[in-house]
Amino acid sequence: MEKIGMSFFKKIHAGNILLFLLCSMAFALLGLRLVLALSYLPETGGVSINVLYGIARLSGGHPLYTSPELPPFPIIQYMPLHFYLVSGIAQLTGNGGDVHALMVINRLLCLLFDLFSVMVIVYTLRRVLFIPAVLTWAMSCIYFLMIPGILYGRSDNLYLLFFLVTLAILLKSFLYPRSKALQVLSTAMLAGIFSALAFFSKQTGVFLVGFCTLHYLITERSFKHLLAYAGGMLICGGILGVLFLPESFVAVKMNVVDGVKNGINPGWFIEVILKNFFLKFSYVIAAGFLTAYLLFRSRQDIAARMLATGIVFFFLIALLTTFKAGSGPNYFMEFIAFSILGMAYLIRKTENMSSTAVVFALALSPFFLLASANDKGWGDVSQMKKMRADYQDCIAVKEYLLPRLSADEWVLTDFHKESLVNICLSDKALFPCREVALYFTYPLGVFRFEAFAGLVQTGKIPFLVFGKKDAPDTFLEVSLEDYKPEKEFGRYIIYRYQAPLKAD
Repeated sequence: MEKIGMSFFKKIHAGNILLFLLCSMAFALLGLRLVLALSYLPETGGVSINVLYGIARLSGGHPLYTSPELPPFPIIQYMPLHFYLVSGIAQLTGNGGDVHALMVINRLLCLLFDLFSVMVIVYTLRRVLFIPAVLTWAMSCIYFLMIPGILYGRSDNLYLLFFLVTLAILLKSFLYPRSKALQVLSTAMLAGIFSALAFFSKQTGVFLVGFCTLHYLITERSFKHLLAYAGGMLICGGILGVLFLPESFVAVKMNVVDGVKNGINPGWFIEVILKNFFLKFSYVIAAGFLTAYLLFRSRQDIAARMLATGIVFFFLIALLTTFKAGSGPNYFMEFIAFSILGMAYLIRKTENMSSTAVVFALALSPFFLLASANDKGWGDVSQMKKMRADYQDCIAVKEYLLPRLSADEWVLTDFHKESLVNICLSDKALFPCREVALYFTYPLGVFRFEAFAGLVQTGKIPFLVFGKKDAPDTFLEVSLEDYKPEKEFGRYIIYRYQAPLKAD
């Protein structure tokens, strides 16, 4: 019996134990995300309620992009592909008018995009780099664990999927070059197509286009490949532009360009990026730059140079853009993806790949287990019952107000990501993307919202929805003293406008 026991333990590989731990954490996170997706929580950590508003706006038959200077003063910060995809599925399933259903579909699709991204990494490591299975799944779990909680309901998930597919296409084209010129050009064109899809998911994709352009010009030094890449990108981008962008490109610019002008905020960078990402995940940055250094030593290896350049390029892009107020650790996901594939490529070039993979996994992977407990929304579970009741109050507010509003009347609320009341009121809620409008673009003078004062003065805002502790006073320097309490639903108090009596 003792010999059997010793034999059993000898078969237990250290790498397998580590893989079991990483997979356990990944499956726990998968379960959490499913629970959060089905919940009534208005927010999971990244102002995804702004994305949800855009989805609800489309589902309600309204255009996605309009002028933020006109009521209801919406700001849709992202490119349209994610919005149309979620809204289209919601309408096909008959859930276009159900706010909770839109939330569930949006979050489940974001999770599905992340799982597809993991499968792209698995494919690249196993079928392109031929990395051992243990390390392949360990590194794929690491990527899943490193996805920050702010991406559980935003456009980034779809963008990162297309980003990884583009990267996989580039890597495979270097390692397994095609013999026929037409096949080589078609691969570059395919990379261009997925780059366009990434850009139309999130405008950050412009950096992917820039990286690929520099790569074809400098690393690969092939003008033909660059032309094929540009052709695929322009054809796909043109089709997507015709399908999803309105005739007024001015409205698009005001939303996706001017709407992200949040200003430089060093304090935000120190608190959100330096303390909550750099200090907590310093090993991620160190491992990425060590990988880039080792890859750069392979001067004649095009794939190694491409991966090393990508690590440095996207880290610098992320570093520069995170000085913007409103930025988050999700800006470093491209750097993390390049680092993971770069590490795998280094292991591929070692003489004893299996042993090196185990040493790498034992040395680095335990640190990534910490990611499963960082910014993942575990504490949100305790709020689920409360938020379900709050959602019913939001529906009650909606059913009370909407029949009392005419076509040119609006509602002003004092809530944003802590409530679904704006989404339930749909296109009748003023300043639905409150954080972007009031904390960033308005103080910087990007938008002035001058039409708001006239709406108050002419009685076109007959109702306010405020909390019990937040009696209306002023809003954008406009007095709200003529509003009096009328109805109460849960934590929401409805105020009605009462025109002041004119003096004789």
